[in-house]
Amino acid sequence: MAQKDIFQDIADNRIHVTEKHCEIPPVEKNGRLFEKSDRPFPRKAVCFRQEIPHEERLKAFEKELAAMREKYRPFMENHLPVQETGTEITELAQFEFRYLEKGEVFTDRDRADAAWEKVTLPDYRGPAGEKGKWRGYYRTFFSARESGPQERVVLQFQSVDYIAEVYVNGCFVGSHEGLFAPFSFDVSDYVHAGGDNELVVECRNDIPMMGVGDLLDGDKLYAATGPGWDDPEIGWHHCPAGAGITGRVTLEYRPVIYVEDVFVCPDIDTHTAQVRVGVRNYTEELQMGYELQLRILPRNFRGEALAEHTHPVPYIGVGQNEYRFVVEMKDYRLWEPETPWLYGALLELAPAKAGEIGAEAERNANRGRQEAQVSCVSRLTETVGIRKFVSDENSVPKGKFYLNNRPVVLRGANEMGHLQQCVMRKDWDTLTDDILIAKLCNMNYYRVTQRPVQREIYDYFDMLGMMHQCDLPLFSFMRRPQFAEGVRQCVELEHLIRNHPSSVMVTLINEPMSIRKTEDPKSKGSVRSVTKGHRHLMRDELEAFFVAARQAIYTENPGRVVKNVEGDYEPPTVEGMPDFHCYTMWYSHHAMPIGKLLAGYLPAVKAGWMTGCGEYGAEGLDNLHVMKTRYPEAWLKTDEKGHWYPDKILRSQTHSLQGDWYQEQETMEDWVRESQIFQAKATTLMTDAFRRRADIISHTAIHLLIDAWPAGWMKTLVDCERVPKRAYFAYRDSLIPVRMNFYCPRTYVYGGEKIPVEVWLLNDSGEDRCLEVQAVSGQENFLLTGSVEAASSAFLGTVEVTVPFVERVTEVTVEGCVRDVTEEAAFGGDRLYGEKLTLTVYPAAWRILPEELEKSGSVEDSCTGHVILPPLVEENRAKLERTAEKLTEEGRTVVLLWGDDKSVIFRMQGEDIGLKKCQEVFFAAADETYRSYSMNMLYNDREGYIDVLGGYFVDTASEGKCRVYTYARDGFRADSGAKGKLPFVLEIPAGKGKLLAVSLETTGRMGVNANLDALLRGR
Repeated sequence: MAQKDIFQDIADNRIHVTEKHCEIPPVEKNGRLFEKSDRPFPRKAVCFRQEIPHEERLKAFEKELAAMREKYRPFMENHLPVQETGTEITELAQFEFRYLEKGEVFTDRDRADAAWEKVTLPDYRGPAGEKGKWRGYYRTFFSARESGPQERVVLQFQSVDYIAEVYVNGCFVGSHEGLFAPFSFDVSDYVHAGGDNELVVECRNDIPMMGVGDLLDGDKLYAATGPGWDDPEIGWHHCPAGAGITGRVTLEYRPVIYVEDVFVCPDIDTHTAQVRVGVRNYTEELQMGYELQLRILPRNFRGEALAEHTHPVPYIGVGQNEYRFVVEMKDYRLWEPETPWLYGALLELAPAKAGEIGAEAERNANRGRQEAQVSCVSRLTETVGIRKFVSDENSVPKGKFYLNNRPVVLRGANEMGHLQQCVMRKDWDTLTDDILIAKLCNMNYYRVTQRPVQREIYDYFDMLGMMHQCDLPLFSFMRRPQFAEGVRQCVELEHLIRNHPSSVMVTLINEPMSIRKTEDPKSKGSVRSVTKGHRHLMRDELEAFFVAARQAIYTENPGRVVKNVEGDYEPPTVEGMPDFHCYTMWYSHHAMPIGKLLAGYLPAVKAGWMTGCGEYGAEGLDNLHVMKTRYPEAWLKTDEKGHWYPDKILRSQTHSLQGDWYQEQETMEDWVRESQIFQAKATTLMTDAFRRRADIISHTAIHLLIDAWPAGWMKTLVDCERVPKRAYFAYRDSLIPVRMNFYCPRTYVYGGEKIPVEVWLLNDSGEDRCLEVQAVSGQENFLLTGSVEAASSAFLGTVEVTVPFVERVTEVTVEGCVRDVTEEAAFGGDRLYGEKLTLTVYPAAWRILPEELEKSGSVEDSCTGHVILPPLVEENRAKLERTAEKLTEEGRTVVLLWGDDKSVIFRMQGEDIGLKKCQEVFFAAADETYRSYSMNMLYNDREGYIDVLGGYFVDTASEGKCRVYTYARDGFRADSGAKGKLPFVLEIPAGKGKLLAVSLETTGRMGVNANLDALLRGR
């Protein structure tokens, strides 16, 4: 029995379209043609995209990464003076763990029959899935000294996933819900000085709101991303919703008046910064006579103080307090991705000097209170970056991004666990490398996918100049009783990230699904209205949550850019920018068919706004070394024929989805090679398509960059051992900030044709550019210059390539390069950036003109004996049956095509030959005799873009040879081996000849795809 692939099922959702929310058409072209030029093409000065072999790039990768380490090493320095905080900290890392049985209560924790497992924090574990609702105890014993009169004993937790109930010496001291936020409890009254103390954390996990299967769901705010754990059956794969103490636990002796937080919010337009200081009063009385002393000093460079300020504190109330004041900034360095200059805010809370508290303030503060005589000092150092990031809602379109008042486009990748694992292992070198691997790939931001993470990750983003997006952990749905909890966690999220200059944007939910009745009772929305409507927020209620969440975030940081939704399946959201996800070269047709996407169409998004594509990509299998050294032995076994198939890899999608895109293989080596070649192709085509629409797409993030585990989520471009796949270098080339790009929807052409090749200017820099593109094909040289705005794209013009007449199949290459004539320097380092576009040219005499086929009644190829009949319709069925019988008796090969009506049945030799629906595909596999025809990405001249080549297979009881075919597809298969073949071209013996039943789409394709015509002719 096949298992359900939940992610493919999600991708089967269709984006809801309304009159006000329509598909985006392509950019209007300017009609400019490239001019002929006498200037020789500077081939030796050009570095053509992806011209360096993969093996050579792998060798260079380590050297390039080492150079990046040296480049950014100065930005990781810390020149701040070390100051005593006034807090004594002891880390508690050694614990015992056991699971609770059903019905077990806290007083049973010392049961003699219960075995405890020794663990070292951090610890993250299962079970997950249907068994994901469980409870477990973490227990440790610690000693404590006597606390002083001006100290409190506090237990600090960096993070516990998901609900923590904390007990000290058998007494309940507090609880916390959520998987990411720090929290603490004052345990002074529960700790025994001088002896052993017991700390027990009851950790509770729940089923995520997204659910398991169609019905089972819970109340856990968790999406589909976490650190995972080392277990090939569950822990490695797609971030299962485990639980545990995922961060540090510390016992702290804090001053009773404690500085717990400082937030410096700079305004580079007024050269000021608002400073917010959080002070906690652990006493039960008002405290007076204090002042806050602030210094902002350079952190990763040497220089003068940016600001010095003393702020009088009228009084400190019981519990939490926040003080705000403004300081001026002069001669500061901006935080930028290339130069991430940082400062440090050094804050001290100390008794005020005499006379610095106004008498009136003192009377107001002390009215009805007894002044406490506390003279402790608390200090805090916090990293600060001076930068401004906005989404301009007055721009056209709305929502353009600006970093430090310059246009910026975000190019990056999703992250699902590898950074968290670095922190949990205290592997700071790998954490550094993981960020630099992204920068080396020309990325400038990470989408830290579907959850906040440990502070250390944000610290390293700050030091290394990597912008990031932080997501609230919601996916698909939100349980109605968790509305208020979701708002509360938004406050915790923003409080966690707000001090980090690298943090530029927050999102609130990933891929919300429709829970709405439609006219079709079988639609996903209609079904969910029955199965989920009584448990989850409807879309209008979800929009109300967005409003509340935005306001909660505003209270923590009024300057935060918020994007309500990542990958919206029921758009548009009422407030702010939209976002879509697009896996159209993996889950076929997802969001937008690939042919239309390449031609410049975009999915329906909110009118008048910039948009993002927060996820796209395709799977490429792990590198061989990972497979052979890390995979379980059962995954590597071959069948009785010595063949290996990727269905052995648990949760890999390659076996079920590969057939839409490339030929099935038989050895592990071939599968790895072909899957990675395809992944690189998909990465290139989709990234280029998105960059050509930078007029409306402001940010893109491929899914994913680096895997956390072997076979964890193999859409990654780099495996878990940090070895790049081919797609890494394809992505790196696609993200070169300023370059040119060829686009031509036709690949297989005829001699003598004039083929229009579009040339685009792509500019991800923050400056307007004037670029000159030179192109050459054969003896023809072309030249054209044009401008492109900052953080945008522009259609430059068309190169009309005259294809030579040929006697046999030949390849013609169009080469291009770009110069930046805005400045003297050219992009691409010492060499110019260049691209090549290859056209496969066929003899013009092989062309099949559809109108002539209809008019003459057939097309005969005298060289091969193929006779091509006009497309089958009910009106000509009987005639074509007679013609086919006659011609096959003469030993001819009759080629049978279907017209628009796919229900027509053809009868031959007493057997019915019809068509049956299958998935629509852009690629067809073939046996060795037909493989040279390369049935892939056919152009439809009626539509003006690449279109599907087949969506029906030949269905008959007649025996024949399956020449061209697609593969059966049914999710995670429980059986194994080669997949079934669904014929697009079936060769059936008939009479003394053959009938070639062809279900490939020919309308709009015949006559413009020379490879298709050659197949029909048998050439």
